[in-house]
Amino acid sequence: MSLKDVLTTLPKLFTKTQSDTIGLAKISAEGNLSVTATNPHNDYFVGTFDEQALQKMGANDFRSFIDQLTVSFNENKCTSSPAANDWALEVPGCGKFILKKSPGNGHIAMLDNILSFARLRASRDPDKLLGDVQKKAQDAMAKAKSLEKEEKHFTETIEASREKIEYNTTRIKELQEELSTLEAAKKKAAAESGIPQEDLQDDEDDDDGVSRVRNPLGDTDCKDVDHNLLRLIKGQFMAWDGQGYDPESHTYRYCCVIRPYTTSEFNQITETLGDSMQGKIYHLLQDLDKWGYDVFALQETMCGSFMHEGLVKQERGGSLFATAYALFHRYGFVRDFNMNEKILLNWLSLVEAGYHPNPYHNSMHAADVLHITHYILSTGGLISKCKLANEDIFAALCAAAIHDYNHPGINNNFHIKVQTYLATLYNDRSILENIHVSSVFELMKTEKFNILECFTDDQKRDIRETIVEMVLATDMGLHAKILGTFKRRLSEDQDFKKKEDIRLALSMAVKMADISNCGREQKLYLGWCNQISDEFYMQGDRERNLGFPCSPFMDRYQPAMAKGQIAFMNYIVVPLFECISEFLPAMHFSVDYTEENKSYWNNNDGQNGP
Repeated sequence: MSLKDVLTTLPKLFTKTQSDTIGLAKISAEGNLSVTATNPHNDYFVGTFDEQALQKMGANDFRSFIDQLTVSFNENKCTSSPAANDWALEVPGCGKFILKKSPGNGHIAMLDNILSFARLRASRDPDKLLGDVQKKAQDAMAKAKSLEKEEKHFTETIEASREKIEYNTTRIKELQEELSTLEAAKKKAAAESGIPQEDLQDDEDDDDGVSRVRNPLGDTDCKDVDHNLLRLIKGQFMAWDGQGYDPESHTYRYCCVIRPYTTSEFNQITETLGDSMQGKIYHLLQDLDKWGYDVFALQETMCGSFMHEGLVKQERGGSLFATAYALFHRYGFVRDFNMNEKILLNWLSLVEAGYHPNPYHNSMHAADVLHITHYILSTGGLISKCKLANEDIFAALCAAAIHDYNHPGINNNFHIKVQTYLATLYNDRSILENIHVSSVFELMKTEKFNILECFTDDQKRDIRETIVEMVLATDMGLHAKILGTFKRRLSEDQDFKKKEDIRLALSMAVKMADISNCGREQKLYLGWCNQISDEFYMQGDRERNLGFPCSPFMDRYQPAMAKGQIAFMNYIVVPLFECISEFLPAMHFSVDYTEENKSYWNNNDGQNGP
């Protein structure tokens, strides 16, 4: 260790000798040892000793030498005596320091040093006080910038809310007019038939094919999808020679709506796509098997925006529709199960339309969770690890697609706190998750949306049970229980071949996919951070308006995104990711991404948003 390194930690040392000489030792501006003294005659003596000078005095270990100097000074064991025109200060264990006489008032110089030392000990260092003031100024500037951002956000939120209110007002009026028309038609039918209206109502209630859940598509069965785009998506995964094609034949139910491109047609069309919208979508879907699949870019390309305005209608389909359609063909399910493509397109339209344009829990989030579930199944190795059947994989993709269907943008705790009807209905247990899965299965009672119609009764029962278990597992209130069960099974046996073990592994996969944002590349991660913070603040606003305290991290007036994200990663994300990585080693990179994103917040702790 160098002399300068040792002296950096050395405080000012004072000593008094037998002849009433006052000595002072401290670090000089150059990083050397400075020793000064003043005697009763007011003489002033100064000496500066560098490494070479101290080594001549026997200082082979600077740390030990300075420690001995400190002890001798503090215990007043030093002696002093004249040395010609100079002054000698003898320090036990260190040697004799020869100090040169210097002009000036020795008493005043020594008194200044003593007073500055006393001020340091009795009060705060002026430099530190200045530093504190500067830090407060920096904090104030940071807060001012944060308030400017908040003001901008408020303005955008107010404008978006105004547009939403206008849309909802118009829609309510349309629905009221439709309801009036239907009521009038029913009365007319009753009058013409002579059947009392009460009997007609009873007949309606007994209809088996009528769903008791609102159909988000309204009067239509399917979105006005781009057939050429779907042909392009289908062409990536289906080789087709075009021989014997008959869209009316039961054999070709899997392509009764979208005729696939032949291989030559597909090759020709992909060469001429260029920078068209179809070309951009095609190239984005090329990343379907990659961890960096970008649903933000896909949604923006298909609907013009990934914000509220691009999520309201999605009349020609959005990122969820395209991702799900691609994956059902990638795994060959549409062809292998000979699914009725018309029903598939209806179901995809229904599911995507059933997601509200919330900032975070929207159809784009569903597309992201669907993609990550697929990644864990395929590249992550879950299919080979658990020897999954096609029905298991199919159920997993369906569960991921519908896992937040009809999400209202508020969490289970809000329902329980306010004691909404749904909280009472489901006894405060997995309220939203029950709504998500039950709503879709209720709508699937209608033949045109029954995507399971191509399966046997046993397959339907197996697929339904898997979907229900997976969706209910996304309730964060059950997180510790499910993670604990999985850890226990891992410690017992990693051979997950039994049905209950397979469903447990699939539940862990969708749970990881649901919170995978923290383990993504920083650009995608920060994008999702913006979305979730907006939705959290909106829930906080509702809680405040109802007279309840804001839930943690949901008060826009006390933003704490860095703290919230770090805590979420430490206590939820990392333990889950590490557990899955033990089971599927190919997924361990997600832990590394999470640590990188956590470092971002550690380095930007003062920020309340990316």
